[in-house]
Amino acid sequence: MSEPVQAGGEALGGRTAGSAAWLIGGRLFTKFVEFLSLLVLAQLLTPEDFGVIAIAMTLVTIVEAVFELPITQVLIARRAISQRHLDTAFTLSALRGGALTLVIWASAVPFAHFYRNDTLVWMILALGVAPGLRGMGSPGLVLYARELKYRREIAAELVCKTGSLVCSVAAAWWLRDYRALMVGIVATPTIWILASYALAPYRPRLSLAEWPLFADFLGWTTGAQLLAAINWQCDRLILGRFVSPAQLGIYSVANDLSYVPEQALIRPIVRPLLSVFALIADQRARLATAYVQASNAVLAIGAPVLLGLCLLAQPAVALALGDKWLGAIPVLQWLSLTLIPPLLTAPYSSLAMALNRPQGLLGQRAAELVFKVPLMVVGAVWYGIEGAVGARAISALSTALIVMVMTRRLIGVSVWRQLVATWRTVLASGGLVAVLYALRPLLADLAGLELALGIGLVAGLGMAVYGLILALTWHQAGRPAGIESMAYDRVFVRVFERLRGPRAEQRSA
Repeated sequence: MSEPVQAGGEALGGRTAGSAAWLIGGRLFTKFVEFLSLLVLAQLLTPEDFGVIAIAMTLVTIVEAVFELPITQVLIARRAISQRHLDTAFTLSALRGGALTLVIWASAVPFAHFYRNDTLVWMILALGVAPGLRGMGSPGLVLYARELKYRREIAAELVCKTGSLVCSVAAAWWLRDYRALMVGIVATPTIWILASYALAPYRPRLSLAEWPLFADFLGWTTGAQLLAAINWQCDRLILGRFVSPAQLGIYSVANDLSYVPEQALIRPIVRPLLSVFALIADQRARLATAYVQASNAVLAIGAPVLLGLCLLAQPAVALALGDKWLGAIPVLQWLSLTLIPPLLTAPYSSLAMALNRPQGLLGQRAAELVFKVPLMVVGAVWYGIEGAVGARAISALSTALIVMVMTRRLIGVSVWRQLVATWRTVLASGGLVAVLYALRPLLADLAGLELALGIGLVAGLGMAVYGLILALTWHQAGRPAGIESMAYDRVFVRVFERLRGPRAEQRSA
């Protein structure tokens, strides 16, 4: 990276915050497009349509995740990369994509037989094309990610999601069944390829000259991806065997909605951390402080959104999706809460990669697997969707504690220090919950535009109280470094200076 390590934590933190802000802005827009697509498709299609696609996509997602290669992460963690590195990255991605498509195609018949649904065969054959296409994008985007410059990547995502929205909605209007969802799934990587080469030009060339660099990570990361795929999809995989397509469709939509904050806010925050941790990997004291601050920042941004989604799920689902999706409300409420414990350890993957400890990723996934899969089998078989949600909750809490212990062993940060650092966020979250819980009954008799405005007002008041408590406790604690100080320096100070500037010029004149 162009900025030296000794440039100081403040400069590096500023660049990280700026990059995260760009990523969050871009991801919020793409998630808005996806949400708009979901709203339209939910009106045109039925829960059964979503349920059938969810079953087929389970196979595609598991296979794709198992064979995930940390190509981008490996390149970002290096001090310098050459054309040979880019060529090797492109070749590995292309080979992986082709292998994924073949494996998915070969699994289509037995998978459909397991679910006693012959229609799944041709669906899986069509959907299997998407992973192959995803491996053909331009690796040149990584050159900008290394410098914490994500504007081109954001632009590619915006073009990709907008094009996918147009394709899927047009198909839904014409076909009026689950095939419309398939059109959108296949269109997404196709548009991504075109956008990536337009924004990061690269001449494809097959080469494995730098294969040893990637091979060092493959064993550990492949095992970690296998476990991650099982953890990620085991609920849908198991529920698909014991509940109806309509019930699975409701669970899938609620699950997708619960992950919107994680995809729109948390991933953009975590994304630059690999570059930052790699820069200061040899400064353990500074690295430990940076990790604790990053963990608390993730919690401070993610927790209020997930809590708000939980408490306002009923009016939000009624407004956005309609009466046929009311069954998703309690599922969405509880699934949102299960995503809060993982926020505490969200930066761990970046930390393990930056320290060249990919085995830490395997340990993290194994810890989740030990709890989640057995609980999911028992819960789903005996209690259906409610049991699956309970299994997710227990697994999330247990895994978070174990990963905290692993973090202590990796960089010497005690579990107590990791937990204590969040006290201001926890206190502010309590204020948010109290406000939303008190004001939520006011939304009961509203509908249409009034309900939309009411949800916005109630959520805004809750976030205002949250921000006020967070600011007051930060000031009372002596203004320590963290997300509060970064927000103060980058927002309030700059706004104040701009407001003061014209007045100062007028007085001097």
